[in-house]
Amino acid sequence: GWLMVKHDFELHQGQDFRIIYEVPSDSDMTLNGFQGVCKIRKRHDEGVIFELEPTIEDKRITFTLLGKITAKKQIINRNLMYDAFIFNDTNSIKIGIGKITVIPDISMH
Repeated sequence: GWLMVKHDFELHQGQDFRIIYEVPSDSDMTLNGFQGVCKIRKRHDEGVIFELEPTIEDKRITFTLLGKITAKKQIINRNLMYDAFIFNDTNSIKIGIGKITVIPDISMH
């Protein structure tokens, strides 16, 4: 099966940001028919600040947030959090959670 990964990241404003999850090699699960969603918020119960773009392959899902999107955003609170799910018609599986520390783009000041 799938083990949820707890991992904290730094997000550098203005640089592309990616989170990659892979199905364990000893698992026969594939991601065919699944969709992915990954959102960055200040807290679980607050509005979405960034939504990452999922790319699904057979055994891997990549969530991407482009630097040109983060560069434009005025981020007051630098301590954010994210969660990532995969889901299909019958299942929703939380695959990742953690903290995001936003590192400001110095060149913008």
